[in-house]
Amino acid sequence: MHEDRLNKLNRMKEMGLMAYQGRFDRTHTLAEAKSLGEKGVRELEQIEKAPQATIQLCGRIMTLREHGKLTFAQLQDQSGRLQICFKKGFTDDPSVDLIKLLDLGDFVGLTGELFRTNHGEITLLITEARVLSKSLRPLPEKWHGLKDRESCYRQRYLDLVMNEDTKKRFLFRSELIRLMRQFYHEHGFVEIETPVLENISSGATAKPFTTHHNALDMEMYLRIAAGELWQKIAMVGGLEKTFEVAKVFRNEGIDPSHLQEFTMVEHYAAYWDYEKNMEFTEQMFEYIFKTLLGTTKVRIQNPEGKEEDVDFKAPWPRVKFYDLIKKDCGIDPAEFKGSANDLRAAIKTKGIHIEEMETMGFGSLVDHLYKKVSRPKLVQPTFVTTHPVDMKPLARKNDDDATVCDTFQLLVNGWEVINAYSEIVDPIDQRQRFEVQATAKAGGDEEAMSMNEDYLRAMEHGMPPVSGWGMGIDRLVTLLTQQDNLKDVVLFPMMRPQATKERKSVEAEEGATTSSRLTGSDDLNVELGIDYAQAKKLFEEHVKNPAIQAHSLESEAVMRALAKRFGANEEVWGILGLLHDIDWDPEKGDVCNHGIHSEEILRAGGMSDEGITVIKSHVYGFKGHNHPFEQLERTRFIEHALAAGETVTGLIHAAALVRPSKSVMDMEASSLKKKFKDKGFAAGVDRTVVQECEKLGLEVSEFLELALNAIKAVAPAVGI
Repeated sequence: MHEDRLNKLNRMKEMGLMAYQGRFDRTHTLAEAKSLGEKGVRELEQIEKAPQATIQLCGRIMTLREHGKLTFAQLQDQSGRLQICFKKGFTDDPSVDLIKLLDLGDFVGLTGELFRTNHGEITLLITEARVLSKSLRPLPEKWHGLKDRESCYRQRYLDLVMNEDTKKRFLFRSELIRLMRQFYHEHGFVEIETPVLENISSGATAKPFTTHHNALDMEMYLRIAAGELWQKIAMVGGLEKTFEVAKVFRNEGIDPSHLQEFTMVEHYAAYWDYEKNMEFTEQMFEYIFKTLLGTTKVRIQNPEGKEEDVDFKAPWPRVKFYDLIKKDCGIDPAEFKGSANDLRAAIKTKGIHIEEMETMGFGSLVDHLYKKVSRPKLVQPTFVTTHPVDMKPLARKNDDDATVCDTFQLLVNGWEVINAYSEIVDPIDQRQRFEVQATAKAGGDEEAMSMNEDYLRAMEHGMPPVSGWGMGIDRLVTLLTQQDNLKDVVLFPMMRPQATKERKSVEAEEGATTSSRLTGSDDLNVELGIDYAQAKKLFEEHVKNPAIQAHSLESEAVMRALAKRFGANEEVWGILGLLHDIDWDPEKGDVCNHGIHSEEILRAGGMSDEGITVIKSHVYGFKGHNHPFEQLERTRFIEHALAAGETVTGLIHAAALVRPSKSVMDMEASSLKKKFKDKGFAAGVDRTVVQECEKLGLEVSEFLELALNAIKAVAPAVGI
């Protein structure tokens, strides 16, 4: 295909035609041309008798079909599509000859006149045509288009060309930001720009990206907020209302509601408090919604995957942060008076699992508890107010309760859309808060803030009362366009590099969009599209057999241990282990469809195509029962890890049950190795699959020890 197009390009050059023009002066967009045609056109016979080259259009050819002396095509530009027609005897001969050299995807410039076909379609009858840019690779196949989600992210240009909804989504995003800027200007705000590179990471509790400044020979940080401290410093200088639309960067996990690079808008207003800011927020949203959508209601998919109407009509409910957590899990963080150790113990007593909570300070611990038990339940627009002081190192303390701050967050559909508060203007209070954060950071809390003497010095010159506000643009657009992943509203989301240039060329050549295609030079990880809470919900919904429940938890533990060994994402690998047998129930005996039904379940649950394929791969090579995966082979590092990891659990579980203690806790690795060598023991455990650990660079003995230790960590939960 590529070679054929190159041959056509060479033939064009031989004919003296320019295949890559520098300019074309069009008179109308295609939408404008169609609108013009609807107002009235001449009859075809009149045009043929007295041609008038009244219009010049350009765009990309999307379809092309010959019909005797006529050749019809669909032309596409940003505004839409329009039918065009070459006619032998009317269109000039060079343009007719050009048809044989045209391909779908070529850009052309056309001159002609509009007419209406017998079917009533407004069409351009071409008098003259020229190629503006020859495409050397084909567009995705016509009927299937570009549907694989990862391909849409990687080749967004093709997604925009082939999927009209995608283009509309990004035009919607642009209009939303324009309206937001307009609203700010109408309310007296000034747009300013603040640094992207900072000496001290500031403006939020988040883990920053670091980089090295060669000229200064020092470490610097990419900003984690849209200039929060800088905008407040501008307040010291006398700018009373400021805002910035900015890219920000946080070196944290990726999931459907979090990206490491995203767009925020922040504003700060002198003499406001957080109550005034909430009123302003409601006014802004009503203005944007009514202007963009004509209504304050939008239909979304709630966290359970069901469609639900969300109404942004003000006023919105207000609920206090501590009250919400207490209602949802029975823990009142206020009772622990800032003690991270006591709160951590209470969380453990409730059986609530929070990743890496051993290193968290009180503020981070409370925040993660809230995100675990409360935030997913907030679907309708809700203001969550008065957060603890330790969580908000830049927020003003409440006058009535000094343990909490004058803050609010806007929650919609379980997502934090806005974070806002009354700002600290007391430099002594601010210094004390920074010191608490610095202590937490020294204790291992990577999200805690650093001391910022420059900011404190500015505050000491006097800062007016201020309330500030930050909103994730990506999250809002995702909600309003009914998407379920932030990447769907980011034009060019960050992706891992593809493995080879050759692979990219083949995929583009063939228009490959199969869901089984796996990419990424980092073969340790996949993008699952779901987080652990979503995975656990799927597990609890579909895995009812006690034996499979235990096996899945054991597999999760082994996968997490392997991920830690190889520096991969432990949560991602754990999810793969937890959900790999989601469609399997030995009592039902549906072995013939094992791995097939899982695809339907996981896709409905939001898992990515890549994640589904990795899970299906553990069934590859399954012998007997005419299983459709029998001839397939695992090829990826992570596929071998999952297959070996889930298989070895069968051996360990069986070995535990034959011990007097019925437990793994007193089992030695040497004993397990003997069981592995005894082919008569647990004969159903496929040793060749366990030996795929060697494809990971692990000897069998080393792998068995790693897996045994991993299962010991979850032994009480699985009953061994």
